[in-house]
Amino acid sequence: MSSQDPLLEARLQREAQFHDSKYGGGDLYPRHYAARPTQYVYTQMRDCLGDLHGKRVLEYGCGEGWITRDLARMGGKVCAFDISPQAVENTRRVLAADDLLDRCSIEVMPAESLVYERESFDVAVGFAIIHHLDLVKALAELHRVLKPGGVGYFAEPLASNPLIQLYRRMTPQFRTADEQPLVLSQLPSLLSSFRSFEHREFYLTALAAVAITYAPGGSRLFPALSAPLHRLDQVLLRAIPRLGAWGWYTLLRITR
Repeated sequence: MSSQDPLLEARLQREAQFHDSKYGGGDLYPRHYAARPTQYVYTQMRDCLGDLHGKRVLEYGCGEGWITRDLARMGGKVCAFDISPQAVENTRRVLAADDLLDRCSIEVMPAESLVYERESFDVAVGFAIIHHLDLVKALAELHRVLKPGGVGYFAEPLASNPLIQLYRRMTPQFRTADEQPLVLSQLPSLLSSFRSFEHREFYLTALAAVAITYAPGGSRLFPALSAPLHRLDQVLLRAIPRLGAWGWYTLLRITR
């Protein structure tokens, strides 16, 4: 895990310790996660991937292993990594239960210093991971390991909504000290080495459905409330794209 950069090394250690606790059963999930609100965003990302047969897929931050399992089921030859040894152990256990270990390589490593060879992946995937990283170093590594024409899909939280920022300040126990949600206006400079990128935002008015999960019985209301609000968000964001900066999540498609 050595980065030969003392500041980055300390950051990596903090991230590993936090996520070892989280994936080892620590109470580090906010209440609204019981309603699985990010599943909608993940489904949108998964639908973009298409058929992965014959493709080498790199997964950033394997976490609890269920995305790794999906990627393998979709036909990909998957290399997955995480900064957390506990996450890697959990992922191996999930894959073994579905007899998928032989299709996957799982390793502990930082995204800022990948061991993979240059131009070795067709697709890269990550869910709520790159906002934990040193983006300059990590995106340089992404560019290095993607094949020309390769595509990265990353679903990430955004920083611009002041209500979300207030919630984050009030609940520091649920996140690491170093993570930084993305700012849409910064993407062109961060991704300037790539051929192109696109982004699509989620959870504008649908944030109301997330908020309702904190009311008694709110989690049961979440599915019925969130579906029409997501449809409304699609209409609003097509009509006024700049409203996306106030959303909760963005889905990035980055082409090398």
